[in-house]
Amino acid sequence: MKTKLLGLSLLVSSIAFSQKTITSEEMKTISKGAFENITYDIYVAKDGHSYKVGDTIKIGKPSSNKTFAYISSGGALTGLQPLGVSSSGDNTIIRKIGVGGLKKSGFKIIVTGKGSCGICPNNQIDFEEAISSGEIQSLGMTREQAIAKLKEAKDLVDLGMMSKEDFEKLKSELTVLIMK
Repeated sequence: MKTKLLGLSLLVSSIAFSQKTITSEEMKTISKGAFENITYDIYVAKDGHSYKVGDTIKIGKPSSNKTFAYISSGGALTGLQPLGVSSSGDNTIIRKIGVGGLKKSGFKIIVTGKGSCGICPNNQIDFEEAISSGEIQSLGMTREQAIAKLKEAKDLVDLGMMSKEDFEKLKSELTVLIMK
């Protein structure tokens, strides 16, 4: 009897704590979108970094002159409005990760972030576009950062402070970021 209860409690806890993850590669196979209410706990972006519900992300600079093109703020009553330049440098907490779009135009990851104040509306973020344009500061490494890290590692090998094997391993990891 105790064995059955232990097994049942392990099964229930593993179901309760399992997290739904989607990657940028898997997004290419999505055939249902906004009306299906598909949500995830973790998104692995093109930059290779995992973004989770509850993570804090930093808002970067707007890609247009005075407003953000891929980050909107608002709600059902006010409608969505582009986020203003004054939000640059603010943090937002990921509240929800979902799929948006239409079959005809394609699907994308839409992240809902907490507004900058207690009563401020949530932010709606077209996530990959916001990362690639710099409107969201990626938690992953930029191409330039990867190149700098690789050059630093090469200097460490030349100084005898890093093994060639470790350098080759790092090089293979960074090549993906550098060559995209």
